[in-house]
Amino acid sequence: MKTALAESPRDLLQALFRQKSLFGKYISYFVGLVAFVLTISSAVDVWITYRDTKNILLHAQGEKADAAARRVEQFMAELERQISWATRASVASPEQRMEDYRRILANTPAIAEIAQIDGAGKEIATLSRDGGAIHTGDDWTLTAAAREARQDGAWFGPVVFASTGPRMQIVMAHSGNAAGFTVAEFELKYLSDILNGIQAGPGISAYLTTNEGRLIAHTDTSLVGKNLDMSKLPQVHALNQAGAPLDIGSDLDGQSVLSAAATVPHMKWLLFVEQPVTQAFGPVVSLLIRLAWLFGLGLILCICAGVLLARRMTVPIRAVQEGASRLASGDFDHPIEVHTGDEVEVLADEFNRMAAQLREFYARLEQKVDDRTRDLAQSVQELKALEEIGRALAASLDLSLVLQTALTRAVELAEADGGAIYTFDRERGAFHLAEAHGLDPSFVAALREVKLTRLDGLLGEVAEHGRTVQAPEIADCPGFPLRAATIAAGFRSALVVPLVAPDGVLGALVVESSRPGPFPANKVSLMQAFAHQSVLAMRNARLFRKVEENGRQLAIASEHKSRFFANMSHELRTPLNAILGYAELLRDGLYGELPDRAKSVLERVESNGAHLLGLINDVLDLSKLEAGELSLVLDEYSMRNIVEQAIGATFSLAQAKGLRIEQSIEDPMPLGRGDERRLTQVLINILSNAIKFTDEGFVAIKAQTLADMFEIVVTDTGPGIPPEDQTRIFEAFQQGDNTSTRLKGGTGLGLSISRRFVEMHGGAISVASKPGEGSSFTILVPIRVERQKAAA
Repeated sequence: MKTALAESPRDLLQALFRQKSLFGKYISYFVGLVAFVLTISSAVDVWITYRDTKNILLHAQGEKADAAARRVEQFMAELERQISWATRASVASPEQRMEDYRRILANTPAIAEIAQIDGAGKEIATLSRDGGAIHTGDDWTLTAAAREARQDGAWFGPVVFASTGPRMQIVMAHSGNAAGFTVAEFELKYLSDILNGIQAGPGISAYLTTNEGRLIAHTDTSLVGKNLDMSKLPQVHALNQAGAPLDIGSDLDGQSVLSAAATVPHMKWLLFVEQPVTQAFGPVVSLLIRLAWLFGLGLILCICAGVLLARRMTVPIRAVQEGASRLASGDFDHPIEVHTGDEVEVLADEFNRMAAQLREFYARLEQKVDDRTRDLAQSVQELKALEEIGRALAASLDLSLVLQTALTRAVELAEADGGAIYTFDRERGAFHLAEAHGLDPSFVAALREVKLTRLDGLLGEVAEHGRTVQAPEIADCPGFPLRAATIAAGFRSALVVPLVAPDGVLGALVVESSRPGPFPANKVSLMQAFAHQSVLAMRNARLFRKVEENGRQLAIASEHKSRFFANMSHELRTPLNAILGYAELLRDGLYGELPDRAKSVLERVESNGAHLLGLINDVLDLSKLEAGELSLVLDEYSMRNIVEQAIGATFSLAQAKGLRIEQSIEDPMPLGRGDERRLTQVLINILSNAIKFTDEGFVAIKAQTLADMFEIVVTDTGPGIPPEDQTRIFEAFQQGDNTSTRLKGGTGLGLSISRRFVEMHGGAISVASKPGEGSSFTILVPIRVERQKAAA
């Protein structure tokens, strides 16, 4: 506390204004609140001042615009009155009317020239301001002035723009019937004098436009003769299109102006009075500057007050923070000294009491941590032991090795001095020593010689009930096996855990200690886990022996089956070849001419015999493949010859069913190396199947080379093969239709044998098919096969 108070204000501010400090937050909130209040108050004042100033200025400019519009109306009315005086009925002669024109020009500077037109529309004379009279005799009958001239009022023509500025005609008919009319042309630039008369402030300007937005008069007379289009200005466009004035507009330079407008009803002109916004709202800007100074001064005072108030609060809190940091680092011997008489002092006292309690808790916690650490180390050791047994169980099927590992770790973790694992012979009702650890060799020899056939003792209870039994004092347990020898070996207590399998007791795990007393419950649970691992090892060994025996028997049976198929196929093929040979001799008439009916029967004998011979050959090939006795005869061959031989062998089958065979063979085809006979057999099998399962359409065969492979594709228009059968058809004795009522014959060996022959060449065979869209079998075989591959 004293150290914190002794710090300089600069160091204190640097420490307290760090990120997320209470001092900074306090100052930020305090200053933010005051700034918010000052901002709202200033904004309200500025808004009210702006609104009042704007309304006052708009009202003043509106009055000026209305006054100027009335003066323009008066100016135009005076022009009309002057012209009407010249057209009165009392004028008796043209000379008198010309004299009246001179007076009008002298009294009205705005009129540039005045002309007299007779009743026939001919110009009598034109009098200009310089006093000269012109007699042109022009015909005015087709002009708008002649059409619009009337006696009851003047007609004002459209505004036209000349080199001297905008001008307008005023026309009025003379009194009397067909008496003619007077046309006066006056310059509108004189209206600028009226506009200049309304300026009453800096920057105020006024201008007058036609209803189309063309500039007629302006306080800046240099703009009048330029024929400017003011309709693009937003305030002119708004009043002209929507009939509603726009308070804020822009001038020709794009600067914002405060605008007020009025209309000249008789002429339908628009009059605008404007003042730049920067000048109109000068008082508002001055107010903003004053408020900014006051705002800054208020913030400075607020920050100073906040620093003083926050320092009185944050210095004790910082002392509490430093004390809490020491507590967090484990230093409980330095109390926090704060004497403010408020809640901060109460908080410091609570921290001091907490430090005292933490000192006590810490001492007890260290003791608990030591205890827990020992327990955890013991648990880790037990888990490692179980893991070791599991690895031994997974890595080896040697029952003796697994049981020895389990027994060694069990004795170690049970903190015993020795142990043994017994196996139980159910047929003889006796326990036999399987493994021992920590026992004297002579004692182990004695245990192996003694047959524990008495089941009324401790092991008998284990075998009968399958439950764990403790012997806290072996001397007090009359049923303990070899009790005298065990006591003589120095053991005082024992734990017997049964090795229980689902089908009964397999043996017992016995751990013995030289210390009397029961084993702890956690040790008993651990021994039961070891017993479970031992049971798994014993069951795995038993199952392995059984599987091994079954495997030997299956191998013998498979070998006998293969030999049987090979021998039977050979024995069947020899007499069948003789039958086919004699049938051919009979058909050729070697033994005399046969009747036609006998020839028909003989043809069926030959057909069925050939079919049976093919089946026998397939069975013989399959048996040789399974026995590993079939080898490829590798030699040079022509793929074109193989395709043509296969087509020749199956052409009669296709012709009998009305199918056409299409072929496409790449030319030239390189010579291949492989077993030509087996490849021809493969292709004949594929083509025969395609023809057999195709009732109409065609069977196509295409042969080509792809890199270092031959590709043969056989396509048919048959019924197709479902996706679930496309893998199964390559297995032995399988067809696409495996029902007992299948329509197509065959044993289902052709594709299986073909696949093995192709794989022995290092190739592959596959099928692509959709039901109802036919099938496509693809055979890929290496062009050059140097050695035979193993078939799947």
